[in-house]
Amino acid sequence: MSGLDREIVKTARENGVGIAHNLLTEEELSLGREAFDQVYLDLDKGPGKPGVRDSIWGEELLKSAALERLFSLPYIISIISGILDESRPFLQKMKTNRYTPFHQGVGRHTDGKLGELSPPFSMVSTQVFLDDIETDSGALIYVPRSHILHYESAENPDYQPPTKEQIQVGGYVPIELKAGSVIFRLPEVWHAVNPIHHLRRYVTGTYTSRDRLNASMTENVDKVVQSRKKIPIDTIPPNLRQFWQF
Repeated sequence: MSGLDREIVKTARENGVGIAHNLLTEEELSLGREAFDQVYLDLDKGPGKPGVRDSIWGEELLKSAALERLFSLPYIISIISGILDESRPFLQKMKTNRYTPFHQGVGRHTDGKLGELSPPFSMVSTQVFLDDIETDSGALIYVPRSHILHYESAENPDYQPPTKEQIQVGGYVPIELKAGSVIFRLPEVWHAVNPIHHLRRYVTGTYTSRDRLNASMTENVDKVVQSRKKIPIDTIPPNLRQFWQF
């Protein structure tokens, strides 16, 4: 792992968000956009309707090499492994999101389960952006270090996680980045999305530890594992199989 990679890992663990700027080449970005738009057309989702957020989930995304590789790029996996301290992270979710302007954005929230604490650094999400995001159009805003407030602590077993009301009044800061960049986000960090005036497309993967899961996380992973048993392993790209299987 390079010094820059280690810095991204350190920042993500400390603040809840780390960024790899301009990771994709122009060719990779172009192929990713083309594949992204094509899978929406193939699934009859069309070019997008103003004000609508469209998502595609699961193995359907693996039919496109340009999209599939975004879930297993060695550079991305290396940073995920560092954040989770997990040599073979489990790819629990695969998803794309498309916001067609004008869109009002997304309200302040956490992806952690309200009222429940999580094992520290047991899950991380990646967002590979295919379009620029700016403060006045589609910026992710978040509260640095808020993820830690949702972590279990052996030293304080009676600790209670933050409430929905506390999440609304946090000190949010924006992220701006160019297309081809990747955000590594701890799901528990408080975040939102500013109103969107330009097309906002990204590919996201959610990766988990294999041995630091609470009861609800274990239940979710078990559902994914059982579902994937119905899918022939030889239909999964070889370089992804070690992360796709639990």
